[in-house]
Amino acid sequence: MIQATALFTHALNMLFHAPATTLRVILPAVLWVMGATAVAGVLAGDALGAMDQVIDNAAPPPTDQLLILIACGLAGILGYALMAVLWHRHVLLDRDGSGAEVRPGARLFWAYVWRAIVLGFVQFLAAIPIGLAMLLLGGLAGSSPAALLLIGLAAGVAFLWLALRLSLVLPAAAMGRVMAVRESWRATEPLAGTLWALAVLLAVVNTLLGVIAGMLLPADPGLRLMLDSLLYLIEGLVFVSMLTTLYGHLIEGRELG
Repeated sequence: MIQATALFTHALNMLFHAPATTLRVILPAVLWVMGATAVAGVLAGDALGAMDQVIDNAAPPPTDQLLILIACGLAGILGYALMAVLWHRHVLLDRDGSGAEVRPGARLFWAYVWRAIVLGFVQFLAAIPIGLAMLLLGGLAGSSPAALLLIGLAAGVAFLWLALRLSLVLPAAAMGRVMAVRESWRATEPLAGTLWALAVLLAVVNTLLGVIAGMLLPADPGLRLMLDSLLYLIEGLVFVSMLTTLYGHLIEGRELG
């Protein structure tokens, strides 16, 4: 647990010891994601409202607005990818603070996106047994809210552990290096036990952000989408910083200063 805390603290410290620098680095991606969210809120507000009321058998959302939501969603995902690339490169390449090495070219960015797609497919396949096991446990637990909550938390921790084991391919791709998924698995083997504790810490952060979202839930669907997107950015940035820390420590031999 001590090593997991050290890794977690190091990842957070990189983000928050100089907030202005962090914001400067990821600002293009933040504007990209929030811009796509704002467009969805303005042009597809009826669809967002209809999706909120789907359990009440409301009228289906307009098709044209659904297409806008899909397009904005894809744009937002690309924005998240840009945020990850910018942060990986800022930490791992920006030696003199000039930012010259941080800006990725289009070829590197799309190579990163492709690696992320491949990784997502691999994680999906690897997570199927976890999902089946959790469904089985859920059936055995019946309708007990406490048991279902614990099963959900356990599933979240297991998925995060799996992601931490496999996702070193992403900072490698941001550096212009092709790393196989099995290389990431082997590289993280020495910390396999530590990563369980780290997954718990990340799950706690995600849960706290979910609680905040629930407390600040605005009535307008567009504003709610903006808030959710902002919280997902924070959640994603913490995970990206964790991957950067692991890559620097395990692959480049950096100390957790």
